[in-house]
Amino acid sequence: MRRLLVGLIVAVLTVTGLLALRAELMTVEVEQPEGSYTEVLVAADVVRENADVRAEMTHGLVSTCRLLVNADVVEQSFRAVGDGVFAFRLRPGLDEFDRRELRGCLSDLRVQHLRVHVRHLQTVTPADDDRRRDGTPAAGRR
Repeated sequence: MRRLLVGLIVAVLTVTGLLALRAELMTVEVEQPEGSYTEVLVAADVVRENADVRAEMTHGLVSTCRLLVNADVVEQSFRAVGDGVFAFRLRPGLDEFDRRELRGCLSDLRVQHLRVHVRHLQTVTPADDDRRRDGTPAAGRR
């Protein structure tokens, strides 16, 4: 009888622990407000390639990684903002999990001879965008 009771307690604790762990590790999609977008700034270096193809290689990597997070590059937003530094926007805005996924994907060496470092990755909601235009700092921006 004592073994049965101990076994039952262990089983209940194990199931409770597994459910708690599952809840912590489970991916939860957080809906972003309509009109939100994610700003991304990356620095790209090419290894053993001509620097002239850096923009094309970076754009190819961005096109691949955006599929991972189910977002689209805003038309005409991919642009060079410095030597080897590129900016672009994704729509819809990405939640925290998707931002981590995108950062990891862009940092991987998926395109041979290309190294990308993410300098800035931030989701902007319409409320944040309004505050930016007013000159008021947007609290809690990511």
